[in-house]
Amino acid sequence: MKCATLTGIATGCSFKVQKNLLRFAFNGHKAVRSFEKRIKQNKPFFPAFLMLSVTNRCNLKCKGCWVEQTKPAQQLSRTQIQGIIDTAARYNSRFFGILGGEPLLHSDLYDVFEQNSKAFFLLFTNGTILDESNCNKLAKLGNVSPLISIEGLEDESRIRRGRDDTFMRSVRGLETLSKAGLFTGAAASINQRNFDELVSQDYLRFLEAKGARYIWYYVYRPSGAMPETQNALTEQQIIALRQFIVEQRTQSKIIIVDAYWDAKGHAVCPGDMGLSHHIAPNGAVEFCPVVQFTGQYINDDASNLESIFQDNPLLHQLRAFSSKDGRSCVYMQSPRELGRFLQTHNALDSSNRDAFAELQSYQSLPGHGTTGKEIPEKSWAYRLAKKYYFFGFGAYG
Repeated sequence: MKCATLTGIATGCSFKVQKNLLRFAFNGHKAVRSFEKRIKQNKPFFPAFLMLSVTNRCNLKCKGCWVEQTKPAQQLSRTQIQGIIDTAARYNSRFFGILGGEPLLHSDLYDVFEQNSKAFFLLFTNGTILDESNCNKLAKLGNVSPLISIEGLEDESRIRRGRDDTFMRSVRGLETLSKAGLFTGAAASINQRNFDELVSQDYLRFLEAKGARYIWYYVYRPSGAMPETQNALTEQQIIALRQFIVEQRTQSKIIIVDAYWDAKGHAVCPGDMGLSHHIAPNGAVEFCPVVQFTGQYINDDASNLESIFQDNPLLHQLRAFSSKDGRSCVYMQSPRELGRFLQTHNALDSSNRDAFAELQSYQSLPGHGTTGKEIPEKSWAYRLAKKYYFFGFGAYG
């Protein structure tokens, strides 16, 4: 019996995967409980989770990506990353999303993982530079769960990623990670072109066969130099995606994660709830990865991180502004209003482009909030997990 369902997650897993999974769950649960306690007791603010884009270097150049590659490349230093982790630990926040660019191009990343054995890292990678050696290295660490970004099958990967061999190499990376014994997942941002091939039982079965234990579905958010706004989902497709997720959680062996709905199907936004914020490769402390504006940058050792979260007003103001859209996505639904708000509040553009001009050029697009058309969870296990165990506010998934 393979391990994948939420109700019997550890059944049939190797000891290595079980240990990896338990650390994954424990760190996330503890982070949220501590976050909730701080909110209830009106203690100083600090997010439950941090997303760290450690470098803007990448071996691909994808359409719709918010990361602007620069020469020289920008990246968080090892000292800055360690300062972030040490500061977060004081708030029982030991769960980090590691993004890029391609984060595996950061030369110090393995050392960071190794030296922070009490933390847990969700590693978002395109998987194309993984080989048996570094997969075994990650498996030995025991505190990393890689998520392989697969943005479509061969044709869509070619269009989106700009290379002919990306799909094949990403799948090979997934297989190699699974063979090494890692608790490994796949991630996909769903757009109009890849909807039919990725939002399907066939694709879930394909991932299971390749060794994925879970899949994380995202709603495509057009951004960056090649946004492809025409590829964004329609409201009907967003509802269909939610319906598919809810149905498959009662049927599929693979764990299905989302970041958009609570147990009752209401929209949530980790940013406007304060559950999660983002730190860019240039040190900008941002609302989320696609809203590339900041009120302040971390210093050389990130010793000012607490004061940024607690004393700089921009994030607090953004959380209040974002929530007016009913915890859907303000970036999608109100881009021009968001741009005017950021200008009024003297936000700094941290995108390496002209993100203010981009927001003013965007039209409103459907977010994941579909008021009056909510689809509640059918799986009792997922309802309990969202409501009580892993994410107490019902956020994330």
